Amino acid sequence: MAPASAPSTRERILAAALAGFAQRGVEATSLDSLAAEIGVRKQTILYHFRSKDDLLRSVIGHATDELGLVLSAAAVRAGDRNARLTAIVDAVFRLGARRPELLALLREVSRLGPPASGDLAAAIEPLVAQAVSALETVGLDRARSRRVLLTAGAKVIGMATEVEVLRDLGVEPDLPSLRRRHRELLGYVRAELA
Repeated sequence: MAPASAPSTRERILAAALAGFAQRGVEATSLDSLAAEIGVRKQTILYHFRSKDDLLRSVIGHATDELGLVLSAAAVRAGDRNARLTAIVDAVFRLGARRPELLALLREVSRLGPPASGDLAAAIEPLVAQAVSALETVGLDRARSRRVLLTAGAKVIGMATEVEVLRDLGVEPDLPSLRRRHRELLGYVRAELA
């Protein structure tokens, strides 16, 4: 088996920016600090990305691509309506547990407002359309599915934020409470799309 290739400089910059933007916020993450973290010069970042705004747009695109792959796989694997709904919600929860910085980035970009939030909306729209289409194939109304999926996504981001705040305050969320929140979200989605 061939060894995995090392990430490119561009990939390292995107990973560091995603972590920095999610943990410290976009405004508090400078190109100088990112360069120092990954061991390059600021000019190297500017070679790959014209500006911090260009880097943010690229990070948003990179994050939504990853989210899209996870959601697509979940929606395609599942069978009937309840299986698809469960698979989509579960996929977002698992991704949030495995890569919490992705959900933190979505929260952070939403907080920034335009133009960053507009970039996020444009990047997420194809994912939403794909999920709605997957649900439409099992007989769910397009407009209603869209509204419920966006609301459920916002609830998941809120839950991820809540977990983050609790940890910052020294309270580790327990598994039963997370499972309860998961069941509540699934119940909401199923009830809204019944």
